[in-house]
Amino acid sequence: MLDLLKKTELGVKRGKGTWFSKIANIFNRDSFGDEVWEELEELLVSADVGVETTSKLLSNVKQRVKTDRLSEVSQIREALKEEMLSLLSAPPSRPLTSHHSEPFAPCPSDPVSSTGEKSNLAQDRLREGQEYPQVILVVGVNGSGKTTSIAKLAYSLTSQGKRVVLAAADTFRAAAIEQLQHWGGKVGAEVIAHQPGGDPGAVAYDAVQAA
Repeated sequence: MLDLLKKTELGVKRGKGTWFSKIANIFNRDSFGDEVWEELEELLVSADVGVETTSKLLSNVKQRVKTDRLSEVSQIREALKEEMLSLLSAPPSRPLTSHHSEPFAPCPSDPVSSTGEKSNLAQDRLREGQEYPQVILVVGVNGSGKTTSIAKLAYSLTSQGKRVVLAAADTFRAAAIEQLQHWGGKVGAEVIAHQPGGDPGAVAYDAVQAA
């Protein structure tokens, strides 16, 4: 167990260290030309910041550079930091709703009724009182804290008396399955797992069937 925790901590530090060192290298330049902006954009996207968020973030920083006449690299770095914090502290544009008020959003693959409206099969099943597992897909780069976040979410749900089934679909990363099984045992959640190197889709399918 101690080795597992050390591996997890090392993975988080390695991921953070690599990203921040690359950011630091960008701002070690004497000037900030177009090629540096492109390099910064590529770095943010590769760090899973997201294309839309990266575009908005850099647009805001460039606007500040122009409006405030920022010329020093240190000033641009500080502007980037402030804009990042601003985006992170902003309230979501579309708040999550309780599943009691809106159980499921319509799916693009849902069949169309004779009136031309999409039929939401999930909502129909709930109205009929049928069991329907709610699926939460968690994705992210290595070392970003996915497994511990899953454990916290699973603990919250099991504390409410709900049954939780975890799918160990990360079949390629070393110790990923064991890590999820460890946390599943801690929070009282069933873990569906295959052999390392197996098909992640098959794991997800079996987990849905088990739920």
